[in-house]
Amino acid sequence: MFRRYFGPLVALALLAVMALPTISVFADSGDPGAFLDASGVPAGSVLCLNITYQVSNDEDSGNVGYWALDSYSKQVQVWQVPDGSFYAIARYEGQWNTFAGALSPGAGTALTKDGSGTFFGGWIGTFDAESCPDPMVRGSVGSYDFGGTKSDVLLGTYGGQTGATSPFDFLGTYFPGYSNFDQTKWGWTYRYQNQIWNNFYTGTSGDIVF
Repeated sequence: MFRRYFGPLVALALLAVMALPTISVFADSGDPGAFLDASGVPAGSVLCLNITYQVSNDEDSGNVGYWALDSYSKQVQVWQVPDGSFYAIARYEGQWNTFAGALSPGAGTALTKDGSGTFFGGWIGTFDAESCPDPMVRGSVGSYDFGGTKSDVLLGTYGGQTGATSPFDFLGTYFPGYSNFDQTKWGWTYRYQNQIWNNFYTGTSGDIVF
């Protein structure tokens, strides 16, 4: 998970207003991931994609290199803005797994044993595309193994990895020919027992070491 990543008009407008996040952790306004609620969706936008899918073996990036493999549920909602552009929110919730010898996500300290924990977060982005999917796509669209490996993680770098061998690109799938993608906000919070690592567009804090 590399991070530097119609019907009647009245009915559609009501649907856009009602389309709030469905992953429970984002309901807490005290969470650092609270920016992922739908409050920033421009007024008058129309929801045109609302999907979830499962991901496994996604190589996760720390400050110095890939440090874990992630498995998670991902929810993606996309609205068409009145000016014709698109506004997207992607939310992740799941588990990370790492290995003895991998480097911690914050300071890059060598880990002494295998370990796992939980994480949540996501991103907000804008892009241009020709049109919304027709008909609108909603609900689960499957499970995807991104093909990340322990050997890639143990390299402790961003060079030489095989990386995702079969990633699912929802933008390319549902908005072919999209352009001008801009990830305006992003952030993830990782937990292991009483340790927390925050990695956000505003900065990073903490670490996970064992």
